[in-house]
Amino acid sequence: MKDTNPDSSLSPRQQEILDETLQLVREGGLSKLTIRRVAERVGFSEPALYRHFPTKQSLILGLMARLEEMLLGRAREIAEEAEKNAGERLEEILRFHLDLNQENNSLPMLLLAEASTSGDPVLIEHMRSILERYLGLLEGLVEEGQGEAVLTSTARPECLALLILGLPAAFAIRHRLHPDPRYEERVKDNLVPFLMRSLRLEQGGRQ
Repeated sequence: MKDTNPDSSLSPRQQEILDETLQLVREGGLSKLTIRRVAERVGFSEPALYRHFPTKQSLILGLMARLEEMLLGRAREIAEEAEKNAGERLEEILRFHLDLNQENNSLPMLLLAEASTSGDPVLIEHMRSILERYLGLLEGLVEEGQGEAVLTSTARPECLALLILGLPAAFAIRHRLHPDPRYEERVKDNLVPFLMRSLRLEQGGRQ
């Protein structure tokens, strides 16, 4: 999946480098992410690549910004679809997130793991910011659904938001360790509706 709304602050060459870096990580994980490999991928020398991204950290931050737009950009669009109730929008975001994990070989989980284990406060803070904004978006929809009686659970919105996020997180781990398209389609066809029913997120709050 290409980023459909790239960061306008980046040059076309930087966008090209991030596109190829993203594909490299999709194929081989972050273990494949070195300046040398990226340079080879885009046909640059390493010194030429350093002129666009001076450190590996800056390259990973670029990937995180791309992930932020891929995940939060579309999730915000879905959240603003006023013709759908809050439950329908939550389910659409959940399905979108699962598709994103499939199409990008669990990239969101890989970047989260990289940030959390790097000890780099800049990477950690950036990923924390993305996670908090995503959870905040889910929490807002849960609260809206409770107000509409589309969601009848009395659990706190932040707790239900975390529960909803848990399915894409588990899905990403399973996909990374043992990708199986047939299994993953069954998850989307069966477990997503089950989760929505269990939270009473169907139209009108029906079980």
